Amino acid sequence: MPAAPGRDEVVAMLAGFGDRAPEEVPEGIDSMELAWLVHQLEQRYDRHLDDDTLARMTTVSGVIDVLGELHQ
Repeated sequence: MPAAPGRDEVVAMLAGFGDRAPEEVPEGIDSMELAWLVHQLEQRYDRHLDDDTLARMTTVSGVIDVLGELHQ
């Protein structure tokens, strides 16, 4: 399994949604961004993320925390 992505990689993935520059990605993640990001992560890591996990992924920091825990 690849290493958990860091902040820069998560921001880059989110920037791909809506074709934005990384510096335009806010800390908060809306539902459409989350759905897109989860799809990217599930494909990349071949893991299903349950509803409790998704509920914790409302910010870039939350995503990084969750992914770090999944890779322990």
